[in-house]
Amino acid sequence: MQKRSSFVPYFVIFLFLSIVIFGFAKAGFLRPIEPIFHTIFAPIQAITYNSNSFITGFGTNSRVKELENQNMILTKKLINQDKLMEDNKALRDQFETKNPISTNLIPAQVVGAPGFLPGITVPENYTIDKGEADGVSFGDAVVFKDNLVGRVVKTTQFLSSVQIVTNSSSLFTVKTLETNALGVIKGQGGGNLILDNVVLSETLKLGDMVLTKGDLDINGGGFVPDLIVGEITAISKNPSDLFQRAKIKSRVDFSKITKVYVVSF
Repeated sequence: MQKRSSFVPYFVIFLFLSIVIFGFAKAGFLRPIEPIFHTIFAPIQAITYNSNSFITGFGTNSRVKELENQNMILTKKLINQDKLMEDNKALRDQFETKNPISTNLIPAQVVGAPGFLPGITVPENYTIDKGEADGVSFGDAVVFKDNLVGRVVKTTQFLSSVQIVTNSSSLFTVKTLETNALGVIKGQGGGNLILDNVVLSETLKLGDMVLTKGDLDINGGGFVPDLIVGEITAISKNPSDLFQRAKIKSRVDFSKITKVYVVSF
């Protein structure tokens, strides 16, 4: 009881001083010495605030960080699973294709398309993730299902450059499916193909499919027969010309293709 009664005077004094200081502060009397108070108490305030933030936020920040890491891992797993399912479907579809022979195929991922700007240009060349170490050689045909994509024009140990059929440097012999007319495919750039050098006596039909005639060399480079190049969409035939021509549209969207197959022998 004695201890409690001895505490009361100190409490009253402290309360009185607090009221006085508060009154002086409200009246503006302490404004000249505010910088001194700030210098003295600011470090203490900062330590108190940081300690409080650390204590109150420790558990929360730790849990949030753990959830973020788990979310990143889960997202990566989902992406990898989707890619695996896509690759498996592409392989299954390709190996169900009768031409070219599936045992001669090397699956490859398109990892680059130099000069390609979506919505502005179309791909003229691909870079694929297979090279000499994987059995890819200069001149090998590149296909998607039974559609011709292009030809390997350069190889390194682990990468290769593919010239797409629509490239302006692309040139090879073809035949039409229904009428068996012979001609030459010339890439025009910009995703365009022309069937040229078809003699006037040959018959061309709208909607007819154009196939590779086959030009394999002794080393296995070139195109096997009957790969689909595209469909005839327009015919130009003038009796005064030596040859007739036709516009060809490929069935492949070269701007969206991501996986191809190299035909190797």
